Amino acid sequence: MAEFISADISKISSFESGSAEAVAEFSSIRDKFESINSTLLGQWKGEGADAYQHETDHILENIGGIKDILDSINNSVVKDIKDYYLELDNALGEFNRNPQTAEGNEG
Repeated sequence: MAEFISADISKISSFESGSAEAVAEFSSIRDKFESINSTLLGQWKGEGADAYQHETDHILENIGGIKDILDSINNSVVKDIKDYYLELDNALGEFNRNPQTAEGNEG
């Protein structure tokens, strides 16, 4: 008798939903960071303020890039893996429905 075989893509789906949560969290952090910096730089003038703003602008660029990176991963690598898993699941489903035929042992 053939053993039942399955493919589980829940971890992949979990990564996708976790990515959306991470993007939302970073967006919230970015908004708060921008608010604090706006208030601070509204009061602080001079070379120190200019240097600080230069650094915070760089940080904000990187925080914004996280969405692009996760979107890229999810829309390429994760999507490909998920598609291959779904193909595998279909093949395994066929095997589980007809194990003798799939093994070449037709009766």
